[in-house]
Amino acid sequence: MTYLRQPIISVLGHVDHGKTSLLDYVRHSSLIAKEAGGITQHIGATEVPKKDLIKIIKDFIPEKAIKVPGLLFIDTPGHKAFTSLRKRGGSIADIGILVVDIREGFKPQTIEALEILKSMKTPFVVAANKIDAIQGWNSQPKKKLLQNIESQNEQITYRFEELVYTLVGSLAEYGFDADRFDRVDDFTKKIAVIPLSAKTGEGMVELLATLVGLTQKYMEKKLTIDQEQIGRGVTLEVKEYPGLGKTIDVILYDGVIEKDDTVFVLDLDGVQQSRLKSILKPAELKEIRDSSTKFSMLPRANAACGVKLACPDFVDVKAGMPLLSVRKKASKEELEQCQRELELQKAEVTIEQGDVGVLVKADTLGSLEALAHILEEHSIPLRKALIGRVSKKDIIDVSADLESNPKNAIILNFSQKLDDEILTLAKGSGVTVISEDVIYKLVDRAKLWLEEKEKELLRKRLENLVMPFKMKILSNCIFRSSSPAIVGVEVMGGSARSGVPLMTDYAKRVGSVKSFKDKDAFLKELKLHESAAASIDQLIIGRHAQEDDVLYSFMGEENFRNLKRNLDLLSKDEVETLKEIAEIMRKENTLWGL
Repeated sequence: MTYLRQPIISVLGHVDHGKTSLLDYVRHSSLIAKEAGGITQHIGATEVPKKDLIKIIKDFIPEKAIKVPGLLFIDTPGHKAFTSLRKRGGSIADIGILVVDIREGFKPQTIEALEILKSMKTPFVVAANKIDAIQGWNSQPKKKLLQNIESQNEQITYRFEELVYTLVGSLAEYGFDADRFDRVDDFTKKIAVIPLSAKTGEGMVELLATLVGLTQKYMEKKLTIDQEQIGRGVTLEVKEYPGLGKTIDVILYDGVIEKDDTVFVLDLDGVQQSRLKSILKPAELKEIRDSSTKFSMLPRANAACGVKLACPDFVDVKAGMPLLSVRKKASKEELEQCQRELELQKAEVTIEQGDVGVLVKADTLGSLEALAHILEEHSIPLRKALIGRVSKKDIIDVSADLESNPKNAIILNFSQKLDDEILTLAKGSGVTVISEDVIYKLVDRAKLWLEEKEKELLRKRLENLVMPFKMKILSNCIFRSSSPAIVGVEVMGGSARSGVPLMTDYAKRVGSVKSFKDKDAFLKELKLHESAAASIDQLIIGRHAQEDDVLYSFMGEENFRNLKRNLDLLSKDEVETLKEIAEIMRKENTLWGL
């Protein structure tokens, strides 16, 4: 027996652009039909059944033309949920909704969402949200969207069109051809932009109608279930449930599961197996996150849905791992075949790409894949990517070749807790661990770290040169006037080093720094804005310099030219100090350093 399952829809977008508001509206969208419908919150998903769809989109798609049994929205919006819910070859989501605030346009997480959608090869539409917040917009939720747009005054319509085409232009920058949904002639080649307000409901009916139309027309084969002997899903979360012990929240995306099935799940060490003791589903219209929510037991469940499974033999199952369920009457050969299918995915748990690059640790396989793709897009070399928390072994692995590959000394830790012991070990080993819960922030910090490390390595070429610095003699800090002079100084540009020759602001050589001392500690250098006592030979206070005078590092012309050729390796204050040194030297020799 074959049947058409519900398309699975995921919602992505930048923070505060309305992902949760859109899902909140979907959960209550049956109210559009003037009566309470059967919107159901499954585990991790919200279902809009066919009977509600018929009432909601009847003015756009006739009842007879609606083939799908409903729409299933993944109700944990965000990139993490999207990347976690993956199967071999991509996301379990059939289609994505990229939510963008029409007034703000693309933001960092919008771009990240695009990259993730591209990496997962997931088709999507753009929900241009918050049209009600356009200044002067006259909200008319009871009207169809196009009628609503036409009824706005000319100035508002012009502004609205301008905002829509700014989004179209932004999509074009990232290689996507797009247009307003009613102007798209081929949905396989163009991205549909649907203006809407998740707050007032304007455009929401058009969004649901577009999702139904697209999935029915272009995904019928993908949505057809013809295998009832196997169920395929992805684990969401492991929880304790009264009377049943440890249970697993699962999104079932293909096939059927039944009580007493044999269930296999992939973990980091191999494949676990358990009998399926119970299938639980939340009661209709109940908030699944509420501890008082009651669950009903089912003999079987069809894809696509979210369910809670009681599998007593499972231990420490990770979120995002693939799961297979097989009928209890299955043969030994069939069970072994299912186990092999999961074992083939074990190889995907570790991504190794080369000898040079960053080490990535992530919470789920989907996150791992998305990060690997986005790092490649940003030209950040990836050495290895693994699921699981950062361990001592990872620190030892990364620190093993710091001298030969110093740019390997970084671990990117996505969405996982770090133990203090690990942080201490990393610091002592010269390893940098960067932790973030948002991919684009992790990638941005990795780029910055690598740029700084590259700069640091290149600066080593300048180690034998006199670097530009200047320091001011502090008032009331003359401790000895000569032989050597000992004065309090503050660095005003660059980093002051001992052993470097000095000059005044009129190019007079005045010896060199013998040492810096702060309290009882001798220092090799003073950084910008730091102060200490400096011992300077051949400097005579009162003859060569006074309180509040500035002393500069003295350098030859070839030294200056070498620094000038490497200005990109100098800090902003070093560059400014170098310019001042050139101006001082050119007072007597106008061609100095040229």
